[in-house]
Amino acid sequence: MRCFVRTHLNTSPETAWMLVKKPATLVYIARGFLKFSEAGHFPQEWAQGQKLQTRLWFFHIFPGWGQHTMEAVEVDDTRRVIRSRESGFCYTWDHTIRIVENYSGCEYSDEIDIQAGLMTIFVWFYANVFYRYRQARWRKLVGQIEKG
Repeated sequence: MRCFVRTHLNTSPETAWMLVKKPATLVYIARGFLKFSEAGHFPQEWAQGQKLQTRLWFFHIFPGWGQHTMEAVEVDDTRRVIRSRESGFCYTWDHTIRIVENYSGCEYSDEIDIQAGLMTIFVWFYANVFYRYRQARWRKLVGQIEKG
């Protein structure tokens, strides 16, 4: 199943792209919903081909199942696209982030292909809630930066 969520960000595509490439931004926008046990060892910036392993903590309380692997399959500065292939609980969690310039800032989108066997519909529902939450945190972060 595919989850697709997008939002408008009141910032330049260059600023949004700079933020997307920082794992620290992922940690910030997921905070409250998801925690990464190895976040202190994440690199400064995502690089194509990079693989990270971490344990997920849902709502910072409930541990995820085993190790979660994130691989940066594509980091394209020209098109402002990051694609990751993730694994752990799901058979498939392929995530694409895009930043597209528009009339008053940029559009940020998350597209996730999910396969989790019999649990797919439940994981798809979780992803829809989680990515809407993340995008609200994105808007908050951009608002803080633009005011700052």
